[in-house]
Amino acid sequence: MPKTIALLYHEVIDDYSESGFQNKDNLAYMHKTEVFRKHLEIFKNHLNSGNSKVENHLFTFDDGGISNLKSARILEENDWKGIYFITTKRIGTSGFLAENDIRTLHENGHIIGSHSHTHPMIFRSLTYVQMLEEWKVSKGILEEILGEEILHCSVPGGDSDLKTYESAMEAGFKYIFDSEPIVETRKLQNADIFGRFSVKAQTSDQQFLEMLTLKNLASLQRNRKIKAKIKKLIFPIHQYIQNRKNE
Repeated sequence: MPKTIALLYHEVIDDYSESGFQNKDNLAYMHKTEVFRKHLEIFKNHLNSGNSKVENHLFTFDDGGISNLKSARILEENDWKGIYFITTKRIGTSGFLAENDIRTLHENGHIIGSHSHTHPMIFRSLTYVQMLEEWKVSKGILEEILGEEILHCSVPGGDSDLKTYESAMEAGFKYIFDSEPIVETRKLQNADIFGRFSVKAQTSDQQFLEMLTLKNLASLQRNRKIKAKIKKLIFPIHQYIQNRKNE
Protein backbone atom coordinates (compact mmCIF):
# COMPACT_ATOMS: atom_id res chain seq x y z
CA MET A 1 0.00 0.00 0.00
CA PRO A 2 1.13 3.61 -0.55
CA LYS A 3 3.11 5.16 2.29
CA THR A 4 1.78 8.22 4.09
CA ILE A 5 3.19 10.95 6.31
CA ALA A 6 0.29 12.27 8.37
CA LEU A 7 1.27 15.34 10.37
CA LEU A 8 -0.51 15.81 13.70
CA TYR A 9 -1.33 19.32 14.92
CA HIS A 10 -3.73 20.62 17.54
CA GLU A 11 -4.02 24.40 17.61
CA VAL A 12 -2.69 27.25 15.47
CA ILE A 13 -3.29 30.19 17.77
CA ASP A 14 -1.58 33.46 18.71
CA ASP A 15 -3.52 34.28 21.87
CA TYR A 16 -3.43 31.50 24.46
CA SER A 17 -6.47 32.97 26.21
CA GLU A 18 -8.64 32.14 23.18
CA SER A 19 -7.98 28.42 23.52
CA GLY A 20 -10.41 26.05 25.15
CA PHE A 21 -7.40 24.55 26.92
CA GLN A 22 -6.26 26.78 29.76
CA ASN A 23 -3.89 24.24 31.30
CA LYS A 24 -0.33 25.37 30.55
CA ASP A 25 0.63 21.78 29.77
CA ASN A 26 -1.30 22.27 26.53
CA LEU A 27 1.06 25.02 25.37
CA ALA A 28 3.20 22.24 23.92
CA TYR A 29 0.45 21.63 21.36
CA MET A 30 -0.09 25.24 20.30
CA HIS A 31 1.64 26.85 17.32
CA LYS A 32 1.84 30.53 16.49
CA THR A 33 0.50 31.44 13.06
CA GLU A 34 3.93 32.43 11.77
CA VAL A 35 5.37 29.07 12.85
CA PHE A 36 2.61 27.14 11.07
CA ARG A 37 3.15 29.20 7.93
CA LYS A 38 6.87 28.42 8.10
CA HIS A 39 6.07 24.72 8.38
CA LEU A 40 3.97 24.95 5.23
CA GLU A 41 6.81 26.73 3.44
CA ILE A 42 9.23 23.96 4.45
CA PHE A 43 6.65 21.37 3.41
CA LYS A 44 6.14 23.00 0.01
CA ASN A 45 9.89 23.17 -0.63
CA HIS A 46 10.22 19.52 0.36
CA LEU A 47 7.53 18.49 -2.12
CA ASN A 48 9.06 20.60 -4.87
CA SER A 49 12.46 19.00 -4.28
CA GLY A 50 11.12 15.68 -5.53
CA ASN A 51 12.88 13.87 -2.68
CA SER A 52 9.81 12.70 -0.78
CA LYS A 53 9.99 9.04 0.24
CA VAL A 54 6.22 8.61 0.55
CA GLU A 55 3.27 8.92 -1.81
CA ASN A 56 0.81 10.74 0.46
CA HIS A 57 1.01 13.66 2.88
CA LEU A 58 -1.80 14.64 5.25
CA PHE A 59 -2.42 17.49 7.68
CA THR A 60 -4.50 16.38 10.65
CA PHE A 61 -5.78 18.36 13.64
CA ASP A 62 -7.08 16.94 16.92
CA ASP A 63 -9.60 18.17 19.51
CA GLY A 64 -11.78 20.61 17.53
CA GLY A 65 -10.52 23.93 18.88
CA ILE A 66 -11.91 27.15 17.41
CA SER A 67 -8.43 27.79 16.01
CA ASN A 68 -9.13 25.07 13.45
CA LEU A 69 -10.85 27.75 11.39
CA LYS A 70 -7.56 29.65 11.16
CA SER A 71 -5.42 26.64 10.23
CA ALA A 72 -8.01 25.67 7.62
CA ARG A 73 -7.89 29.13 6.02
CA ILE A 74 -4.09 28.99 5.87
CA LEU A 75 -4.19 25.55 4.25
CA GLU A 76 -6.76 26.81 1.75
CA GLU A 77 -4.39 29.62 0.71
CA ASN A 78 -2.14 26.84 -0.60
CA ASP A 79 -5.01 24.79 -2.07
CA TRP A 80 -4.50 22.16 0.62
CA LYS A 81 -7.08 20.55 2.87
CA GLY A 82 -6.93 19.11 6.37
CA ILE A 83 -8.58 16.37 8.39
CA TYR A 84 -10.19 17.78 11.53
CA PHE A 85 -10.96 15.37 14.35
CA ILE A 86 -13.60 16.66 16.75
CA THR A 87 -14.12 15.85 20.43
CA THR A 88 -17.89 16.12 20.25
CA LYS A 89 -18.65 16.82 23.92
CA ARG A 90 -16.79 20.12 23.54
CA ILE A 91 -18.74 21.34 20.51
CA GLY A 92 -20.10 24.82 21.15
CA THR A 93 -18.20 25.35 24.40
CA SER A 94 -15.74 28.20 24.95
CA GLY A 95 -12.68 27.90 22.73
CA PHE A 96 -14.09 25.10 20.59
CA LEU A 97 -15.88 24.81 17.26
CA ALA A 98 -19.63 25.31 17.11
CA GLU A 99 -21.85 23.24 14.84
CA ASN A 100 -21.85 25.92 12.13
CA ASP A 101 -18.05 26.05 12.24
CA ILE A 102 -17.89 22.32 11.59
CA ARG A 103 -20.25 22.73 8.65
CA THR A 104 -18.06 25.53 7.29
CA LEU A 105 -14.94 23.35 7.41
CA HIS A 106 -16.81 20.55 5.66
CA GLU A 107 -18.26 22.85 2.99
CA ASN A 108 -14.76 24.18 2.28
CA GLY A 109 -13.53 20.69 1.45
CA HIS A 110 -11.90 19.60 4.69
CA ILE A 111 -12.59 16.15 6.13
CA ILE A 112 -14.37 15.93 9.47
CA GLY A 113 -13.70 12.99 11.76
CA SER A 114 -14.26 11.87 15.33
CA HIS A 115 -11.81 12.30 18.21
CA SER A 116 -14.17 10.41 20.54
CA HIS A 117 -16.93 12.03 22.58
CA THR A 118 -15.24 12.87 25.90
CA HIS A 119 -11.52 12.44 25.09
CA PRO A 120 -10.49 9.88 27.77
CA MET A 121 -6.90 10.38 28.93
CA ILE A 122 -5.75 6.88 27.96
CA PHE A 123 -8.26 5.49 25.52
CA ARG A 124 -6.96 1.94 25.53
CA SER A 125 -7.58 1.74 29.29
CA LEU A 126 -11.33 1.72 28.59
CA THR A 127 -13.35 -1.45 28.25
CA TYR A 128 -14.47 -2.43 24.77
CA VAL A 129 -18.03 -1.37 25.59
CA GLN A 130 -16.84 2.04 26.79
CA MET A 131 -14.76 2.52 23.65
CA LEU A 132 -17.67 1.61 21.43
CA GLU A 133 -19.91 4.09 23.23
CA GLU A 134 -17.32 6.87 22.82
CA TRP A 135 -17.11 6.22 19.10
CA LYS A 136 -20.82 5.74 18.45
CA VAL A 137 -21.93 8.85 20.34
CA SER A 138 -19.33 11.03 18.63
CA LYS A 139 -20.01 9.59 15.18
CA GLY A 140 -23.75 10.09 15.61
CA ILE A 141 -23.38 13.72 16.66
CA LEU A 142 -21.14 14.57 13.71
CA GLU A 143 -23.41 12.78 11.25
CA GLU A 144 -26.38 14.70 12.63
CA ILE A 145 -24.50 17.98 12.08
CA LEU A 146 -23.27 17.21 8.56
CA GLY A 147 -26.00 14.94 7.26
CA GLU A 148 -23.58 12.35 5.93
CA GLU A 149 -21.58 9.37 7.11
CA ILE A 150 -18.39 9.99 9.09
CA LEU A 151 -15.67 7.50 8.19
CA HIS A 152 -12.54 8.96 9.83
CA CYS A 153 -11.48 8.90 13.48
CA SER A 154 -8.37 9.54 15.56
CA VAL A 155 -7.56 7.96 18.90
CA PRO A 156 -7.34 10.40 21.86
CA GLY A 157 -3.77 10.36 23.10
CA GLY A 158 -2.90 8.08 20.20
CA ASP A 159 -2.27 5.06 22.43
CA SER A 160 -4.02 2.09 20.84
CA ASP A 161 -4.46 -1.64 21.03
CA LEU A 162 -6.45 -4.17 19.04
CA LYS A 163 -9.73 -3.47 20.82
CA THR A 164 -9.26 0.25 20.09
CA TYR A 165 -9.23 -0.48 16.37
CA GLU A 166 -11.94 -3.13 16.53
CA SER A 167 -14.31 -0.87 18.47
CA ALA A 168 -13.76 1.92 15.94
CA MET A 169 -14.48 -0.48 13.10
CA GLU A 170 -17.63 -1.77 14.78
CA ALA A 171 -18.79 1.84 15.15
CA GLY A 172 -18.43 2.20 11.38
CA PHE A 173 -15.09 3.95 10.86
CA LYS A 174 -13.00 3.00 7.82
CA TYR A 175 -9.96 5.24 8.38
CA ILE A 176 -8.38 5.15 11.83
CA PHE A 177 -5.49 7.39 12.92
CA ASP A 178 -3.29 6.76 15.95
CA SER A 179 -0.08 8.60 16.92
CA GLU A 180 2.55 6.03 16.03
CA PRO A 181 5.25 7.66 13.85
CA ILE A 182 5.08 5.19 10.98
CA VAL A 183 4.43 5.63 7.27
CA GLU A 184 3.05 2.19 6.42
CA THR A 185 -0.73 1.93 6.19
CA ARG A 186 -1.92 -1.03 8.25
CA LYS A 187 -4.88 -3.02 7.02
CA LEU A 188 -7.25 -4.59 9.56
CA GLN A 189 -10.29 -6.26 8.05
CA ASN A 190 -12.04 -3.46 6.11
CA ALA A 191 -10.26 -0.53 7.78
CA ASP A 192 -7.04 1.36 7.06
CA ILE A 193 -4.94 2.41 10.06
CA PHE A 194 -2.57 5.36 9.74
CA GLY A 195 0.24 6.52 12.00
CA ARG A 196 0.96 10.20 12.58
CA PHE A 197 3.93 12.45 13.28
CA SER A 198 3.24 14.83 16.17
CA VAL A 199 4.41 18.39 15.50
CA LYS A 200 4.78 20.25 18.80
CA ALA A 201 5.54 23.82 19.78
CA GLN A 202 9.15 22.94 20.52
CA THR A 203 9.65 21.20 17.16
CA SER A 204 12.36 23.19 15.38
CA ASP A 205 12.35 23.87 11.64
CA GLN A 206 15.16 21.35 11.24
CA GLN A 207 13.29 18.70 13.21
CA PHE A 208 10.18 19.34 11.12
CA LEU A 209 12.17 18.82 7.93
CA GLU A 210 13.63 15.63 9.38
CA MET A 211 10.08 14.37 9.97
CA LEU A 212 9.31 14.92 6.31
CA THR A 213 12.52 13.24 5.16
CA LEU A 214 12.19 10.43 7.74
CA LYS A 215 15.77 11.14 8.81
CA ASN A 216 15.30 10.32 12.50
CA LEU A 217 12.42 7.87 12.21
CA ALA A 218 13.94 5.30 14.59
CA SER A 219 14.43 7.97 17.26
CA LEU A 220 10.84 9.19 16.92
CA GLN A 221 9.53 5.65 17.25
CA ARG A 222 11.68 4.99 20.31
CA ASN A 223 10.53 8.21 22.00
CA ARG A 224 6.92 7.36 21.27
CA LYS A 225 7.26 3.98 23.00
CA ILE A 226 8.83 5.62 26.05
CA LYS A 227 6.02 8.18 26.24
CA ALA A 228 3.37 5.45 26.01
CA LYS A 229 4.97 3.55 28.89
CA ILE A 230 5.11 6.69 31.06
CA LYS A 231 1.44 7.46 30.39
CA LYS A 232 0.51 3.92 31.34
CA LEU A 233 2.41 4.25 34.62
CA ILE A 234 0.89 7.58 35.64
CA PHE A 235 -2.68 6.73 34.67
CA PRO A 236 -3.58 5.13 38.04
CA ILE A 237 -2.43 8.32 39.79
CA HIS A 238 -4.52 10.47 37.45
CA GLN A 239 -7.53 8.22 37.96
CA TYR A 240 -7.14 8.42 41.75
CA ILE A 241 -7.03 12.23 41.64
CA GLN A 242 -10.12 12.37 39.43
CA ASN A 243 -12.01 10.02 41.73
CA ARG A 244 -11.14 12.18 44.74
CA LYS A 245 -12.44 15.26 42.90
CA ASN A 246 -15.72 13.49 42.23
CA GLU A 247 -16.24 12.43 45.85
